[in-house]
Amino acid sequence: MGAGIVILFVLTGLIGGFIGGLLGVGGGILFVPCLDWGFTALGVKPDLAFQMAVATSLAIIVVTGLSSALGHTMHGNLDPRAVLVMACMSVPSSLVGSGIGNVVGGAVLERIFGLTALAVAFQFLRPIPIKHDKADREVSVSNYVMVGGISGLFSSIIGVGGGILTVPLLHLGLDVPIKRAVANSSGLIVFSALSGCTGWVLQGLSVEGRPAFSVGYVNLVAWVLISFGAMITAQLGSWAAARTRANRLRVPFGVLLILVGIEKLLF
Repeated sequence: MGAGIVILFVLTGLIGGFIGGLLGVGGGILFVPCLDWGFTALGVKPDLAFQMAVATSLAIIVVTGLSSALGHTMHGNLDPRAVLVMACMSVPSSLVGSGIGNVVGGAVLERIFGLTALAVAFQFLRPIPIKHDKADREVSVSNYVMVGGISGLFSSIIGVGGGILTVPLLHLGLDVPIKRAVANSSGLIVFSALSGCTGWVLQGLSVEGRPAFSVGYVNLVAWVLISFGAMITAQLGSWAAARTRANRLRVPFGVLLILVGIEKLLF
């Protein structure tokens, strides 16, 4: 792996971790395209490169999501019961999602990712309304199970944490206070990403054409480089979020995602 690719992966981790901590989004929406470009530059076939990008992104999100979940737990915002109920469906649906991703191939996954990037960009350019938080109301087990299933399937197919879908479902759909919705989403991400990553690893063990130091579809070198950077700057992003107007970065980040989405859909 050349110095240029190493620098790309380290910068991806540093920037992705900071943006995730500052704006409250999972880094997968940035990790996946950068990993895809890096693997392609290493000579990996395009179809395989994107599948590896999805799988490696999930492995990274296990680490960054765990750090985020621990932080929310320390602040008392995470509801362990809700997270475990959602995880009961998220874990199997994530395994199903990795199977779907393995079958449909990287070309289809790129198109799905492109559409997702455009949808997330729209969310950043026109932020979803924040409801005034009321006292926690009881959410049924069936509703939590539904959210877990949808989030797990979606996140495992395209390599994102699922927070871009889980938070709106919890907050706008089930009236969960926004801080608790974000915290519970961060806890769920750990289970979804770990399950999805496991599925991608098992299904990629016999695949040929993978770069060195790969386990299944996960490349360990990229995982270490990006995770290291993201772990450092995620805490910095959280610190900055409490002291600056993070909304100033929503528009440029949204524009960046539009460009990424168009690139994945058209090229």
